[in-house]
Amino acid sequence: MAQKMTKVKPDDDRTVPDFGKMYHVKGVISLPSYEIEEPFEAWYDFERNRSRIDYYNGTKEEPIQPQSAMPDVQGFEFEKMDYHKGSRCEVWKTVTEAGHKKNTYRLWVTRPEGNDAPATPHRFEMEGFNTLLDSHNDKYSIEYSDFCTQSEPDVFTPPAGFTCEEFPDPPEEHQILANPIQDYVSTNPVSHAHRMFGPFKEKFNRQYKSEKEHEKREINFVQSFRFVNSTNRKGLSFTVGINDRADWSRAETRKYC
Repeated sequence: MAQKMTKVKPDDDRTVPDFGKMYHVKGVISLPSYEIEEPFEAWYDFERNRSRIDYYNGTKEEPIQPQSAMPDVQGFEFEKMDYHKGSRCEVWKTVTEAGHKKNTYRLWVTRPEGNDAPATPHRFEMEGFNTLLDSHNDKYSIEYSDFCTQSEPDVFTPPAGFTCEEFPDPPEEHQILANPIQDYVSTNPVSHAHRMFGPFKEKFNRQYKSEKEHEKREINFVQSFRFVNSTNRKGLSFTVGINDRADWSRAETRKYC
């Protein structure tokens, strides 16, 4: 599906934020629709082609490719100055479209006095709008903290006895479980979670009455999919999975389950 980027406003003379080639940062991914608060800690080393992200204070995941905990700011444009938790921040914004999906992304950053780089991230937010349904249908945010431009080398060493292997089939589903932040910092309206809706429809023989119903069911599925994977990253004594009710709304689930 083609992706379209919408120009936010005329160019500003500011340069887009640069977070440097090495950093350590903590954060919390928030999905208000399911009341999810998922903490993470990330280390990134671009020059040595490595990264590490821990979820829920210790569930270590090793992406095949180095994964930044920050969005790619190319295409973002300066929108305004705004206060966030007492810090006066630059707010950078971009809007992307694909099909009926129109997503607005904002990034709050501060910079050292008299220095353009590296910037310090404070918040990243996405608000999704569906043009067919004429409604906001998705929202999440990442709150960043403890950002620094250094990283201890030994944090990239795998634990003793662990080896790297290929993801089992289906690889895309396992990559989302292991590395969810790739979806949250991406500015592509069609995420990995959206692409899993096709296999779900095929498995459970879903045929919807209209395009509007299809859009609504896809939105429900994406939220359910995120909830299932976030729960499984907690390292609990049990796991949950996608079933034939994953495209139900929360109201339907409460009513019939």
